[in-house]
Amino acid sequence: EGLKAGLLHEVLTKEAYADATVLAHTLKALPLRLVAARPVAEAISTAGGVTLESLDERLMLKTRPGVFLAGEMLDWEAPTGGYLLTASMASGVVAGEGAAAFLASGA
Repeated sequence: EGLKAGLLHEVLTKEAYADATVLAHTLKALPLRLVAARPVAEAISTAGGVTLESLDERLMLKTRPGVFLAGEMLDWEAPTGGYLLTASMASGVVAGEGAAAFLASGA
Protein backbone atom coordinates (compact mmCIF):
# COMPACT_ATOMS: atom_id res chain seq x y z
CA GLU A 1 0.00 0.00 0.00
CA GLY A 2 2.64 2.52 1.02
CA LEU A 3 4.96 1.24 -1.69
CA LYS A 4 2.29 1.67 -4.36
CA ALA A 5 1.62 5.26 -3.31
CA GLY A 6 5.37 5.82 -3.09
CA LEU A 7 5.71 5.04 -6.79
CA LEU A 8 3.66 8.13 -7.59
CA HIS A 9 5.94 10.32 -5.48
CA GLU A 10 8.84 9.10 -7.63
CA VAL A 11 7.29 10.52 -10.81
CA LEU A 12 5.29 13.53 -9.54
CA THR A 13 6.13 16.76 -7.78
CA LYS A 14 4.15 17.63 -4.65
CA GLU A 15 2.13 20.16 -6.66
CA ALA A 16 1.42 17.69 -9.47
CA TYR A 17 0.40 15.04 -6.92
CA ALA A 18 -2.25 17.44 -5.60
CA ASP A 19 -3.64 18.11 -9.12
CA ALA A 20 -6.39 15.54 -9.76
CA THR A 21 -6.05 15.74 -13.56
CA VAL A 22 -2.28 15.28 -13.54
CA LEU A 23 -2.57 12.50 -10.96
CA ALA A 24 -5.17 10.66 -13.07
CA HIS A 25 -3.06 10.90 -16.23
CA THR A 26 0.02 9.71 -14.34
CA LEU A 27 -1.83 6.75 -12.82
CA LYS A 28 -3.07 5.68 -16.25
CA ALA A 29 0.40 5.96 -17.78
CA LEU A 30 2.40 4.45 -14.91
CA PRO A 31 4.11 1.31 -16.23
CA LEU A 32 3.94 -1.65 -13.87
CA ARG A 33 5.76 -4.81 -14.87
CA LEU A 34 4.21 -8.08 -13.72
CA VAL A 35 6.95 -10.31 -12.34
CA ALA A 36 4.90 -13.12 -10.79
CA ALA A 37 1.42 -13.91 -9.59
CA ARG A 38 0.60 -13.17 -5.94
CA PRO A 39 -0.74 -15.90 -3.63
CA VAL A 40 -4.42 -16.79 -4.06
CA ALA A 41 -5.12 -15.55 -0.52
CA GLU A 42 -4.26 -12.04 -1.74
CA ALA A 43 -6.12 -12.39 -5.02
CA ILE A 44 -9.51 -13.20 -3.53
CA SER A 45 -11.72 -10.36 -2.37
CA THR A 46 -12.89 -10.71 1.20
CA ALA A 47 -14.76 -7.76 2.64
CA GLY A 48 -14.71 -4.03 3.03
CA GLY A 49 -15.54 -1.03 0.96
CA VAL A 50 -18.01 1.84 1.00
CA THR A 51 -21.23 1.10 2.88
CA LEU A 52 -24.44 0.89 0.89
CA GLU A 53 -25.97 3.46 3.26
CA SER A 54 -23.44 5.98 1.89
CA LEU A 55 -24.85 5.60 -1.63
CA ASP A 56 -28.07 6.49 -3.38
CA GLU A 57 -30.03 4.08 -5.61
CA ARG A 58 -27.74 4.91 -8.56
CA LEU A 59 -24.63 4.02 -6.50
CA MET A 60 -23.60 7.67 -6.23
CA LEU A 61 -21.94 8.84 -3.01
CA LYS A 62 -24.42 10.94 -1.07
CA THR A 63 -21.61 13.17 0.19
CA ARG A 64 -19.90 13.55 -3.22
CA PRO A 65 -22.41 14.15 -6.02
CA GLY A 66 -21.03 12.86 -9.31
CA VAL A 67 -18.90 10.11 -7.74
CA PHE A 68 -20.26 6.65 -8.52
CA LEU A 69 -19.00 3.34 -7.15
CA ALA A 70 -19.25 -0.26 -8.31
CA GLY A 71 -17.79 -3.72 -7.82
CA GLU A 72 -15.15 -4.18 -5.16
CA MET A 73 -15.51 -0.56 -4.09
CA LEU A 74 -18.77 -1.59 -2.39
CA ASP A 75 -18.98 -3.18 1.06
CA TRP A 76 -20.50 -6.60 0.57
CA GLU A 77 -19.43 -10.19 1.04
CA ALA A 78 -20.01 -13.25 -1.12
CA PRO A 79 -18.32 -16.59 -1.67
CA THR A 80 -15.84 -16.93 -4.50
CA GLY A 81 -16.85 -18.60 -7.72
CA GLY A 82 -18.05 -15.93 -10.11
CA TYR A 83 -20.37 -14.05 -7.78
CA LEU A 84 -18.02 -11.09 -7.54
CA LEU A 85 -17.65 -10.87 -11.31
CA THR A 86 -21.41 -10.91 -11.78
CA ALA A 87 -22.02 -8.37 -9.02
CA SER A 88 -19.21 -6.14 -10.26
CA MET A 89 -20.60 -6.07 -13.78
CA ALA A 90 -24.19 -5.58 -12.60
CA SER A 91 -23.26 -2.78 -10.21
CA GLY A 92 -21.12 -1.26 -12.96
CA VAL A 93 -24.20 -1.06 -15.18
CA VAL A 94 -26.19 0.62 -12.40
CA ALA A 95 -23.38 3.09 -11.64
CA GLY A 96 -22.76 3.78 -15.34
CA GLU A 97 -26.41 4.46 -16.04
CA GLY A 98 -26.55 6.60 -12.90
CA ALA A 99 -23.52 8.60 -14.05
CA ALA A 100 -25.06 9.10 -17.50
CA ALA A 101 -28.32 10.30 -15.94
CA PHE A 102 -26.41 12.59 -13.58
CA LEU A 103 -24.51 14.17 -16.46
CA ALA A 104 -27.66 14.48 -18.58
CA SER A 105 -29.40 16.30 -15.72
CA GLY A 106 -26.75 19.01 -15.79
CA ALA A 107 -26.30 18.73 -12.01
